[in-house]
Amino acid sequence: MSPAQPYEALARSLERELELIGEGAHDELAALHAERAALLDGLPAVPPAEARPALQRAALMNKRLEIEILRRREALLAQAANVGRVERTARGYAPTVGNHPHVQATA
Repeated sequence: MSPAQPYEALARSLERELELIGEGAHDELAALHAERAALLDGLPAVPPAEARPALQRAALMNKRLEIEILRRREALLAQAANVGRVERTARGYAPTVGNHPHVQATA
């Protein structure tokens, strides 16, 4: 096994996470994170020089993940704000309760 193979696996794991988040398959993330934790536990404290390209790719994937998560967060916040606005608008059209007189006076 090449010394860089575990680092290649790390980069592929981050790529897979980006795919899962893009697909909205959040239920699969826990298993992927567990696999990655096991992989990281087996890595040496100082990576070999051959691992540099894989680590650079992993760092780029990690940054793309950050951006995608922030983008999704902003979209969810915008949706939540819209739901609140729709609820307030709907309440404005709701009939008022208790303000109707019991006797109607007609002339």
